[in-house]
Amino acid sequence: MLTTIKTSLLPPFHPSLLPLPPSLLSSLITAPQTPNPQSPIPPLFLSALRVRIPVFVTEQHCPLDTEIDADDARSWHWIAFDRDLPVATLRLVPVTAIPVREGQKREDGWKAVVVMEKEHLGVSDREAAADAAVGGEGGRRTEPHHGATRMWDGREAYVKIGRMATLSSHRGRGIAQMLVEEAMEWAGDHAAELSHSDEIGKSRTALVGWEGLVLSHAQKSVQGWWAKMGFEVDEGLGVWWEEGIEHVGMWRRVQVGKLKEGG
Repeated sequence: MLTTIKTSLLPPFHPSLLPLPPSLLSSLITAPQTPNPQSPIPPLFLSALRVRIPVFVTEQHCPLDTEIDADDARSWHWIAFDRDLPVATLRLVPVTAIPVREGQKREDGWKAVVVMEKEHLGVSDREAAADAAVGGEGGRRTEPHHGATRMWDGREAYVKIGRMATLSSHRGRGIAQMLVEEAMEWAGDHAAELSHSDEIGKSRTALVGWEGLVLSHAQKSVQGWWAKMGFEVDEGLGVWWEEGIEHVGMWRRVQVGKLKEGG
C-alpha cells in the first residue's frame, strides 16, 4: 500500500555546500533519522542521504567518502517519505556538456565526459585516462567501454538516473518503481532544464539538447528490476566495477514534451 507515501523533489543546489562537514557525515551514520536544523545543507538532500548511507555504506559497504560526489549538487533528487520518514530516493543527473579541445573529434564524446567529470572532482587528465583504461580495483575495469555501441551512437546527449535506494523496511512495496516513473515523467516534461550544463575547467563545452535518452549504471544483480522499468542492457558498454560491485549500462528513452504534444 502506498497511501502513506509522499514524494518530494529537490532541484540542483549550490556546489559550494559540498563536501559535507565531517561532523555532519558522522551524524548521518550514528543518528541517520535525526534532523539537524542547524545545517546549511538543503534538508531534502539530507533526507536523501538518510536513505543512501544505510543502503550503500552500511549494507553494501561502499566508502562513505565517495558516496557523495560532484553530481549531487547539480542533480535533481526525488525522495519518498512514509509520513515523515525518508524511505527511498534516486537522482537524475542532467546532460554533461562534452568538452571540445583543439583537434578533438566529437566521436570521442564518452571519454571526454569521463575526463571532464574527473577534472570536476580534482583528478588530473592523466589519472583520469589511466583509471578509465585500466581500472583501479585490482586491474578490473572501473568505467564502461568508451565509444559508440548498438544502442548509443557516441554523440547523443543523455541523462543519468542513479543512487536508487530504498530502506530495507520498505522494500517490496513498489516505492522504487513509483519514484522511477515519477522521475521519467518529470524528465519528459522538463527536457530544457536537463539540457543545461556548466562549463568546467578551461575546456570549451559543446551544449546539445536532450531528446529523451536515459542511462542507468545498474548493479548487475538487479538489472532484471531495471528491465521491468523499461531499461535495456547495452552489451557494448561491457561490465565494470564500481566500489566492488559489478555494473552494466542500461538505456531507456522517454518521450519529451514536443513529442508528447505531437504524438
